[in-house]
Amino acid sequence: MSRLLFTGERLHEGSRLFSVDLVRHRAAYAYAIEQARQQRAQRVLDLGCGTGYGTGDLASALERVFAVDRITPDPAARHPNAHFLRAEAGALPLLSQAFDLVVSFQVVEHLENPHPYLRSISRLLTPTGVALLSTPNLPQSDGENPFHVREYSAEEFEALLAPHFDHVEMLGIAASPEPKAYYDARLARIRRIVRIDPLGLRKVLPHALIESLFAAFAVIVRRGIEKSDGLPHVDLEDFPVIPATDECLDLMALCRGPRLGGRGL
Repeated sequence: MSRLLFTGERLHEGSRLFSVDLVRHRAAYAYAIEQARQQRAQRVLDLGCGTGYGTGDLASALERVFAVDRITPDPAARHPNAHFLRAEAGALPLLSQAFDLVVSFQVVEHLENPHPYLRSISRLLTPTGVALLSTPNLPQSDGENPFHVREYSAEEFEALLAPHFDHVEMLGIAASPEPKAYYDARLARIRRIVRIDPLGLRKVLPHALIESLFAAFAVIVRRGIEKSDGLPHVDLEDFPVIPATDECLDLMALCRGPRLGGRGL
């Protein structure tokens, strides 16, 4: 099976330059494992699993995990406890109320209209089930990712989710000082590059070219940091889940009480 084309958006296991980002995203899955154990979840769904590294983490800790994405996962992500399905997030061929826990990380920002996707999550959850959703935190974003249709503040994300769930708890993935300094340095480099194009002409280029440039500069920026400062050595403890603040790198919503139909949306 051929390896997925690198775009700068999907993370792949073993990518040195993106190793900090990979640990940051795995911290969300580690939190999901804790929630699954607390909820004694028997059926877990990873919706929008991407290359599948997080599904592999879930499957290594839990007995039965299902995963859905439009793409085929990396071979390294496959696990006896993981069952992969290719499908669209808004039209899932899965039974209603089939899952005790649905995790969907770094997906909602890609959707022009996220409500069919959120209705699917509500439909798939048992009445006592829990959904965990993450997305980049707007105050910490460089705003240059061409794959993101919309990014959210904590207040905006909570308002988006509220019609679909009775209770939404806003959390965030924070960073310890060393990785936070790395992300601050990355953001500063990106902003220096963007100043070369004060009129925003990059936004009107053909979309395929924009995506190619994004992938190239994602590597260039990280190589520059590696050369000047080195990449920080991080582990899961460097990315704690805390109540949401503007300083969090990502937002995470813990949602309970699925509302079928999403209040008429």
